[in-house]
Amino acid sequence: MSGKARGKIQRMYQVEDLPPTHWRRRLLTLVLALTTVYVIMSHVLGKPGATNYTPPPRADKPLCQAGQTSGCVGGMATVIVAPAASGAAR
Repeated sequence: MSGKARGKIQRMYQVEDLPPTHWRRRLLTLVLALTTVYVIMSHVLGKPGATNYTPPPRADKPLCQAGQTSGCVGGMATVIVAPAASGAAR
């Protein structure tokens, strides 16, 4: 590479040649950076897992006693599990 071409490449990447950034673009960059820092820090410093919120029981029905499954708040639901499909059915 000749000296002329090398000087042209070095001169191409000078900071002084770049146009100044508009104040709106700088403000947008600052707001995005601060928002990103806030979101990341809230996730890092926050409690892990979801918040365990149990609403208060309804006043018209009492809480379930041991073994009671209906007519109360907090009863157990029966779940029916279907058997897995056989290999031939796939």
